[in-house]
Amino acid sequence: YLRRRGHRREPRRRFVLFCEGKNTEPAYFKAVRRTFSGTLIAVEGGVGVPITVAKKATAEAESRKQKDSFEKGDRFWAVFDRDAHHHFEEAVALCKKHGVGVARSDPCFELWLILHERDYDKPCTRQEAQRELKRLRPEYDRDGAKTPDCVDMVRRVEEAEKRAEAQLRRRKEEGAPHDNPSTTVFQLTRAIRSADENARP
Repeated sequence: YLRRRGHRREPRRRFVLFCEGKNTEPAYFKAVRRTFSGTLIAVEGGVGVPITVAKKATAEAESRKQKDSFEKGDRFWAVFDRDAHHHFEEAVALCKKHGVGVARSDPCFELWLILHERDYDKPCTRQEAQRELKRLRPEYDRDGAKTPDCVDMVRRVEEAEKRAEAQLRRRKEEGAPHDNPSTTVFQLTRAIRSADENARP
């Protein structure tokens, strides 16, 4: 007899994010999770300096590789800033060695948020980037731990991705891909959006 074969769909891709910051980054990626619900996104914030984030992310990635389950398909990302941190390059290298994605920003994550609103391609300090974000998003308060309206910003994530990619291309042409200002967060959001599209019927 003929049995109708049931429709099989790939399980939703899960992204496990380890973030340096405890407020802004988690708030942003929770908004991403809400917007692109075809993906599973786990966010851990306030992990620490870049090398600490890298070590925790790589340790978790290696642990999951030993399991024979859907968890082996999880994607791990480290989200951290260049700022004035020591061992930044070491953190990037450690992640790449273990297949962990790197969503890094120089000088800080606020640069990525600015790119949702406008192009911004001049070297800046963390404080200058935060002031610019405050000008663009008055609800943002770096001293009061109040985040911008991330759900609203995520609606323009594709514009931010294009600006960030062009910005990074300019840094590479200058021979310094990690220089200020630059960010690779767009690589993470594109991966999430791609997984979301593939999960939809």
